[in-house]
Amino acid sequence: MSAIDLGKELNKVIDKKLINALFQPIFNINNHSLHGYEALSRGPEHSPLHSPVPLFQTAESQGQLLELEGLCRSISINQFKTKKLAGKLFINISPKALLDPNHAKGMTLSLVQELGISPSQVVIELSEQYPADDIDMLKSCLNHYRNQGFLTAIDDLGTGYSGLRLWSELAPDYVKIDRHFINQIDQSTVKQEFVRSIIELCQNLSCQVIAEGIETHKELAILKQLGIVYCQGYLLGYPAKNPNDSIQAHIHQDPVRKQLRYTESAESLCHQAKTVSSETKLKQISDIFISQPALQCIVIMSQNQPQGLISRAQLLELFSTPYGRALHENRSAVEVMNTQVVTVDASTPISQVSQSLTEQNSNLMAQEFIIMRNDKLLGIGHTKDLLQLLTEQRIKIARHANPLSGLPGNIPIQEEMKRLKLQKKPFYLAYFDLNNFKPYNDIYGFCRGDEIILEVSKILEAHHSGDHFIGHVGGDDFVIISTSHDIENLCQQVLIEFNLSKKLFYSDIHWQTQSMQAEDRQGNSCQFELIGLCVGLLPPTITSNSSPHELSLYSAQAKKQAKKAVSSFSLLEKVV
Repeated sequence: MSAIDLGKELNKVIDKKLINALFQPIFNINNHSLHGYEALSRGPEHSPLHSPVPLFQTAESQGQLLELEGLCRSISINQFKTKKLAGKLFINISPKALLDPNHAKGMTLSLVQELGISPSQVVIELSEQYPADDIDMLKSCLNHYRNQGFLTAIDDLGTGYSGLRLWSELAPDYVKIDRHFINQIDQSTVKQEFVRSIIELCQNLSCQVIAEGIETHKELAILKQLGIVYCQGYLLGYPAKNPNDSIQAHIHQDPVRKQLRYTESAESLCHQAKTVSSETKLKQISDIFISQPALQCIVIMSQNQPQGLISRAQLLELFSTPYGRALHENRSAVEVMNTQVVTVDASTPISQVSQSLTEQNSNLMAQEFIIMRNDKLLGIGHTKDLLQLLTEQRIKIARHANPLSGLPGNIPIQEEMKRLKLQKKPFYLAYFDLNNFKPYNDIYGFCRGDEIILEVSKILEAHHSGDHFIGHVGGDDFVIISTSHDIENLCQQVLIEFNLSKKLFYSDIHWQTQSMQAEDRQGNSCQFELIGLCVGLLPPTITSNSSPHELSLYSAQAKKQAKKAVSSFSLLEKVV
């Protein structure tokens, strides 16, 4: 259809108000509640302007974008009220329309007031896909909406022209991450790091993040792990005239269970396995390998249980010898299969999978391993994928490590506790702190103070194991997150080891008197005891039911008790 014909079609749409308002739900995936709806406009069905792209492109080319957007906004708000939809209403406005001198100020406010809708229930979405040459003017226009009580959002973050400057200048209430960064995020560590960075920035800017374009359970699971709360996409609900207002049961039940298995365990490495019975002839197995060039191994089954593996390389070696094929092709799989195969449960942490592979009595590490769930074959894992995942995890830990000790910092500490909670594993939280560290720094200097911090980290690292996660909160504060009931003995041992080592950090005079003269925080000269390490311990009865903020408060409470205790140890059995 020519531009003239499209222009005529657009005039008909606008004159007769032939716009259909669809609404796509936005959910809080933490508590499975509805947060609101995004209003999306469509032209008449069977019209060349039905889809939004040709509709709005034609309006822009015809100089009628402002008129079309005003119509869409009016219809969306009216339909939102008529259908009695709950939550917030997100409506789109392009920067070009907002900056148009003919933009009618006060129209949106008058409309919502007339319908009895609070302006704070409406979010003005500004897409980053369109250029905004005059950010100062744009900021002024959005502030006009803010002053009227409306909320604001930046849509499609990560795809546009102005980027972080637009975000920082406009300080929106919401940021919507473009669907490009959500699509297959479970398969891309780069996308995961981008989203993680956006979340961290939003926390500092008091801004809410919305992930849009979610289409799979795996995407949703990873987003939840990263800390995303508000989500939108086809998985949760399609745009519709009468949209759903609740998350379907199968959506909010599966992701959390799958999430940690997927990101932390052998299941994250699982590929579908090709299986044959133990009586299958090698000739048939050879034909399978020939027909599937990417296939590297086949699982040999008997009575629904895996018995071993036959690899492409192994079969090729058998058949490549003189008369090899003739000699071996009629033998059954059970006669030649490799039975020395590492078998792991789907929930096994990848660190333990790695350990199992390296402990094999072989000069060569196995290239594949079998993954089971509930004593049934789940699939095959490839060692190269395991090594890649371990490398990615180490890079991630290094990126968030404390610069002095090299131990995992706050972000990995929070993620470890979140991981254990979602897996419903009870854990202890031990919080270590140095007493009288400030006066020591004042007398001996920060370099010697850093040496003491490094000594504490060295002692703690010596006790690192699969049951104990060691983290450095910052300064002279450390934590151990442990799933072992022996954690109390470990804490006592750490205190003993520190007391045995601290003599090295004092002059003979201070060590003999067991005190030092320094100024307190008010500038008064005082006698201080020597540095001592103390630890407050929170048991699973507290950690399992507490938020990160509560855990911080309870840790401080336990640490305070430990500072007063003769043993420098305190187990906080109940909170006040």
